[in-house]
Amino acid sequence: MTQIYDYLMVGAGPAGMAAAIEASHAGLKVLVLDQAATAGGQIYRNVSHASAAQQQVLGPDYGLGKPLLKAFMAAPCDYQPLAQVWNIEPHAQGFTVAALIDGRSVSFVASDLLIVNGAMERPMAVAGWEKPGVMTAGAGQILLKASALLPKQVVLAGSGPLLLLLAHQYRAAGVTITALLDTTPRSNYWRAMPWLLAGLSMPKQLFKGVWLSLVQRIRVPYFSNVTDINIVGNAEVKAVRFMVAGKEYEVPTNLVLLHQGIVAQTQMAQTLACKQEWSDAKQCWQTQVAEAGQTSVPGVQVAGDAGAIGGAQLAQLEGRLAAMARVKQSCTHSSWARKMAYLALSWRIRQLHWARGLVDRLYQPAPWLSTPTGTTVVCRCEQISAAEITDIAKAGCAGVNQLKAFSRAGMGPCQGRQCGLNLGYLVAQAQGRPMAQVEPLSVRPPLSPINLGQLAQAIDL
Repeated sequence: MTQIYDYLMVGAGPAGMAAAIEASHAGLKVLVLDQAATAGGQIYRNVSHASAAQQQVLGPDYGLGKPLLKAFMAAPCDYQPLAQVWNIEPHAQGFTVAALIDGRSVSFVASDLLIVNGAMERPMAVAGWEKPGVMTAGAGQILLKASALLPKQVVLAGSGPLLLLLAHQYRAAGVTITALLDTTPRSNYWRAMPWLLAGLSMPKQLFKGVWLSLVQRIRVPYFSNVTDINIVGNAEVKAVRFMVAGKEYEVPTNLVLLHQGIVAQTQMAQTLACKQEWSDAKQCWQTQVAEAGQTSVPGVQVAGDAGAIGGAQLAQLEGRLAAMARVKQSCTHSSWARKMAYLALSWRIRQLHWARGLVDRLYQPAPWLSTPTGTTVVCRCEQISAAEITDIAKAGCAGVNQLKAFSRAGMGPCQGRQCGLNLGYLVAQAQGRPMAQVEPLSVRPPLSPINLGQLAQAIDL
């Protein structure tokens, strides 16, 4: 007989762990599926096994995940690591979630879902980004957290808090930063100024960001207002060329880490037909949610960075609030104290989202990054250039999904995760339309690669 869970979470980052703790202690039968080997998400990756040296390099904020992880591991919920979810669909008793576990597909049934699979780095399609020797800043930090692996020297390029944090961590670990190329346009500082008051509502985070920015400007070769990045090399990276105020520079290197902020992972919510909306402030598509992360599909919630980027603290609070809302459905009576806790938590979440407005506007991508041109590869899986995409869009292509059929862009193993945003930008630019009118790439299962042998061995639990 198939086991039916009351509440199933996809993801064991701050939001997923907080939700599991809240819901399981309230008596719900909870299952958490996570693709990583240990809980913690990207922000607290490997926090339980990190060495003292790693923790010192990564800083005190990294260690904040330990109490949450300890409480999660002690919670009365089912937890399945190394579970790669490849399909989610409606079921007569709620939803079926299929995941690859130990080389075979296993299906679980739950009456309600909480999608908390976090975010991914925004694709930064500069000339040469597809070459060996180019990685994302997030990948560099994963190597540092998971395996204590460090480069000898590196060029960091892009914009956003993670880039500055990684520069700080690399310097603390003795890595030579050959150059830090900051692509943040000067106009962003003026655009963000009205949101300074919002940032001041979180003074610790604000001053940490200012300090990190100032330190990098002093201690590493720092170039601001960088444009037209070109990564030079054939079999391997040789150098990075770029422009600053009309002047060309070239920095020799064999490793470049790129970063242009992060965007919500919406594919699972899209699979369930949850409504999506374009955010001008965050410059990405995100799942439309109401209070406590409720989506347009009954029984499906989204919380944490999978809904709207906000960071670990906000994700943890959103996960807990989502679980409280789900618990409330099962209770005929809720105590006064619990109602007050719910209202206080909801107010704090709104405050943190407001404070995030400063970061969203300060680190909006420079316009030139959103519209790659010429031979710049946009779809790395299928090797489709910006010029090819633009030509198809100008010929009257209806949108990115028709463009996908014409060019195969977005059909590769990443299923559009690394090119979808830029395909939309190119269509919008070529046709003179706002991004909100260019629909996102449609999503179909499998959400991750699965072979026929694994599918043939599928089992239900």
